[in-house]
Amino acid sequence: MKLKNILGFLYAIYLIMSQIMTVVFFIQYCRTDSLLEIIFIDSFLSEFKGLLWIIFIWLSPSDMIR
Repeated sequence: MKLKNILGFLYAIYLIMSQIMTVVFFIQYCRTDSLLEIIFIDSFLSEFKGLLWIIFIWLSPSDMIR
């Protein structure tokens, strides 16, 4: 029972962080793309990257150079 509560708490923290990272990725896209790209493409891309943010941080290009 305690393990379920801990895993549920960690899952909730991950979901909150993924939504924060979605906003971060969306802002990065908004700085470089046109209005049509922002409306039709970037919202989906930033949500996808936000859900998988930990993978994109672990596999950042600066880490691959070493």
